[in-house]
Amino acid sequence: MKFRNIFWGVILIFLGILFILSNLNMIQFDWYHLWRLWPVVLILWGVSILPAHNLIKMFLTLLVLGGTVYFMVDRTIAWDKGRSFNIEKWEDWDDADNMPVSQSFNIPYDDSVSNAMLELDLAAGSFYIDDSTNNLIDFNKKGDKVKYSYNIKRTDERAVIRIEREENKIITGKSKHSVSLNLNAEPVWDLNLDVGAASLQFDLSDFKIKNLDLDGGAASL
Repeated sequence: MKFRNIFWGVILIFLGILFILSNLNMIQFDWYHLWRLWPVVLILWGVSILPAHNLIKMFLTLLVLGGTVYFMVDRTIAWDKGRSFNIEKWEDWDDADNMPVSQSFNIPYDDSVSNAMLELDLAAGSFYIDDSTNNLIDFNKKGDKVKYSYNIKRTDERAVIRIEREENKIITGKSKHSVSLNLNAEPVWDLNLDVGAASLQFDLSDFKIKNLDLDGGAASL
């Protein structure tokens, strides 16, 4: 059987395996992330035109696809461990000057609000959105002595919330604090993100997002 006759079948099987692993929560993968695999397509295309035996081509194809799956699984595990470190590790600090500072606040939800804008002014640190809340916003921070403040402006059916650091001091290097944000799933949201060197892990699949304005510097998104 010619290699080209089974090449696309192998690709479809590979994509099916990725979606199965995603459904089993072993990796983070969806159609949005599919475009990030374009280098793999180039590699496989190169393999397909090599002047080599079909068995060698098949071995190289399976090696590339297997390595891709392994990398995605390993990356997901590393990210989960990193997030656990960000949230929990500071509890073990002994240096009094670097003791973790927790900060939490909640903005109540008024069911008259059908549209909301969240403006985030973020520097270094790790930030997460991955859950909903009955409040308009839940804010929880752990880590170094950075503090955040917020203000809210309400008009008839719209609320505009701005969250930013209180200190004027610029944070350099890797900031040791983690912020978890939960949003109410009822309003239609506009997100305005001014991001410096922060790390953002946002799962917005449960929310209605109308506009997403991202001003990113050396951020990890």
